[in-house]
Amino acid sequence: MPGKNFCTTTLIIMALIFPSCAQAESNAPELLEGARKMRQYERFEPALQMIDKAIAKEPKNGTLYLEKARIYDDMGKDADALTFYAKTIQLSPKNFEAYRARGDLYVSTKQFEKAITDYSKAIEIIPDAKSAYGDRARVYELMKNYPKAIEDFTQAIKYTRPVRDWLYNHRAKCFENLKQYDKAVKDYDLAIKIKPASYEAIHGRAQMYVYLGKSDLAIVDYTNLLKVHPDDPDAYIKRGDIYFRKGESNKALHDYNEAMKLEIDESPHLHEKRAQVFRKLGKNDLAAQEDKKALQLRRSIAIPKI
Repeated sequence: MPGKNFCTTTLIIMALIFPSCAQAESNAPELLEGARKMRQYERFEPALQMIDKAIAKEPKNGTLYLEKARIYDDMGKDADALTFYAKTIQLSPKNFEAYRARGDLYVSTKQFEKAITDYSKAIEIIPDAKSAYGDRARVYELMKNYPKAIEDFTQAIKYTRPVRDWLYNHRAKCFENLKQYDKAVKDYDLAIKIKPASYEAIHGRAQMYVYLGKSDLAIVDYTNLLKVHPDDPDAYIKRGDIYFRKGESNKALHDYNEAMKLEIDESPHLHEKRAQVFRKLGKNDLAAQEDKKALQLRRSIAIPKI
């Protein structure tokens, strides 16, 4: 049973924000608005009570069932949410938001094929719906159907104004997975124009330059990345790897040392990288020490804690 404070807070919200909803004779639209506000404040039981009253007044109003589905969705009651998304669609077969919301729920429960079906239906209802194209693209990406994902990200970009950087970043990742690195670079370029300090875009483009054998450009990107994200050990490690391959051992050692300072847990792989550098520099004693430390760390990781 709800506590006194819970009930009091709910009544205050109802009375101050939706005074008419606190009255017994509120109509369905008022009750719907009140239920939405209760859901926003995570007052799910009052939200359900209000939406049930609204449904009793207008039992064939699909929008009311959609709100009930969303309340159950927010409560984590997936089966109940799916029941009322279906009821919404039964009453309102062209309800774009119902298909999209149910698609989102299917994604969260890893029912990707069903999500694709619902997003596709949403797109049929509103063919220039940028949100539904973006949603379906993300699912295709999760399913590793990269060509289909690229098609949908392209449509989302076409209809989105202003274009969001994440659309280019995700399409770039799809190109990367298809080993179309030049196309990925172009998308990361576009993402960086929108958001110059984008970690995902700068990091992604640097990796593409590595794959393309453009190590100097990769170094520039990792260096720029460290200017805006100075606490990123991965950027130091990746730049250090490039320096090592280029034979610039002292620069590589500097970057591995900086990464070691930033990592929360001591890492065997960094000691192994330092060992390689020391051997390259002819400092075999120091290399042996690093190898020994790496081996100790790997053994400690392998031993389960009691």
